[in-house]
Amino acid sequence: MNEAIREVIELTRGEAAKQGASVRTAFGKSLPPIEGDRVQLQQVALNLVVNAVQAMGVVVEGPRELFITTSPAEPNGVLVAVKDSGPGVAPASLERLFDPFYTTKPGGLGMGLSICRSIIEAHGGCLWVTANQPRGAIFNFTVPTEH
Repeated sequence: MNEAIREVIELTRGEAAKQGASVRTAFGKSLPPIEGDRVQLQQVALNLVVNAVQAMGVVVEGPRELFITTSPAEPNGVLVAVKDSGPGVAPASLERLFDPFYTTKPGGLGMGLSICRSIIEAHGGCLWVTANQPRGAIFNFTVPTEH
């Protein structure tokens, strides 16, 4: 999983720089291999990273920081967290954020997060969002390890 995310970061480095966002990582050591389609899981990570970078583009004050972590998840999985210092998600949007055709972005289609959740659930994992402190959002997903 770590290597797959490193590749996504390389793909998005230019967009992050354009938005003035720094990208940091803290990858878990010796994570077990996961079960899943690498390209689909990279698509999820790519969507979450691009969304985070775009969200931070509207931040006027304070740092624009993207922090991506991986760690073991209980009972048998890997947890990926994509944390940003953007404006966060309005509480009213939390319930519908993963619904098809629901968007909080001007010009957004509202399909990205819905597709991401479908991919993660098809892999036997979960995708959810929480608030980051002092501001921003944390998109988390888990995927099971190989048996």
